[in-house]
Amino acid sequence: MAIFDYFYYNWPKLIFAAWFSIFNLILVVTYVKDKRFLIERFLIGFFVSSAFMSIIAEIIGVSVYNIIIDNGLITDSYNFFFIANSILFDCLFVFIGGNLFSYFTGLRNYVGASIYMEYVCLERLCLVVATNYANYIGCYVVFQFLMFVMMKKNLKYLFDTSSLKWKRIFMYLIGLFYTLDLLYSAYLIFPELGTNVINIQNVFWLDTMAIISCGFVAGYVSISISESKEHDGKIEYFERLQRSQEDIIITLAEMSEAKSGETGQHVRRVAEYSKLLGTKLGLEYEETENLKIAAMMHDLGKLMISHDIIEKPAKLTPEEYDIVKQHTQYGWDILSKSDGELIKMARIIAVQHHEYWNGQGYPLGLSGNGISIYAQIVSVADVFDALTSERSYKKAWSTEEAYDEIVKQRGEQFSPRVVDAFVECFDMICLIRNTYLD
Repeated sequence: MAIFDYFYYNWPKLIFAAWFSIFNLILVVTYVKDKRFLIERFLIGFFVSSAFMSIIAEIIGVSVYNIIIDNGLITDSYNFFFIANSILFDCLFVFIGGNLFSYFTGLRNYVGASIYMEYVCLERLCLVVATNYANYIGCYVVFQFLMFVMMKKNLKYLFDTSSLKWKRIFMYLIGLFYTLDLLYSAYLIFPELGTNVINIQNVFWLDTMAIISCGFVAGYVSISISESKEHDGKIEYFERLQRSQEDIIITLAEMSEAKSGETGQHVRRVAEYSKLLGTKLGLEYEETENLKIAAMMHDLGKLMISHDIIEKPAKLTPEEYDIVKQHTQYGWDILSKSDGELIKMARIIAVQHHEYWNGQGYPLGLSGNGISIYAQIVSVADVFDALTSERSYKKAWSTEEAYDEIVKQRGEQFSPRVVDAFVECFDMICLIRNTYLD
């Protein structure tokens, strides 16, 4: 058979290849931000469609089979090997087409592959159920319409979400594809099934199995979407809750800041410095985000200290200094009433941010890595900002003077690795300071 004859006898597939390309072009225009190269996408969609690729698979598969027959490697011209050979090339070109579709559309992480496999299974279902060209076209139109109705309300969600388990959906579609391919193979084993005369005894079993199999997979996809929406709803709720907690934390930090007489942007600068240093030290993204918020509460315990002592313009007496030092324990006590990773981090920072690397700090006399890495970071951030800010009892230091003091205290008051990170990030630290000026 000439190559042209394969396309002639499979002309309905060419129509569906064009429809696949048009439908996916509509999806791109509607839901995908990048709307460039639409003509190229149409042509690519046509030539990598499962309908077009199945024709190519048939051409190559039959050619290979004929070569094997002509060379006498297989004597029976119509046997199990022919069916296996057909399925092999069919699967191979579905795999190639799915990968090309994912590559050219940019729909990775099994998204493009799953969309592609839906159309593969749709086309295979039509081959199983239909008995002639007219039935094939009619079935395709009906099944396409049903699929669109089922998925219409979720199309925008499918393109927006990243939580849907596309890999699982893809694996179920692969299973359905093999089931439908094997059912279609029955027409090769029992040619009488392919006659135009509808024989209920012959086709009812195959059609029923095909439709039930598709129904189960469609149900699984629907359940997966529902579970994904429920998951996204929970994530959204927790994000709102976290934002509410952060707003409360920032308010408390500002109250502490006002009580201590510190500059208006102090807690924000300390928070940004801490996040920057944490990132430089290799902390995970979630840790640095929590550290940014937790650092704002490092002096929360000062709410419990007398206003007269906190804002005293002269040097504190030893007794007054002992009272001020209690703010670390007060911070721990205030924050011990709540749970969660963020509050736990804030609690540790509050009680440890005045501990010294050499063990000469307070209130616990911790040293070295016995001090939490979070407290080590906030300690440097807090002291640098305190030195470069004006207080009721002192003038602001220059950034160069504060820098020299931080480096001088490397291995004494401060963690060596945090100071090293501070030195490497100093330009960014100065930029942050200038962004949040008082």
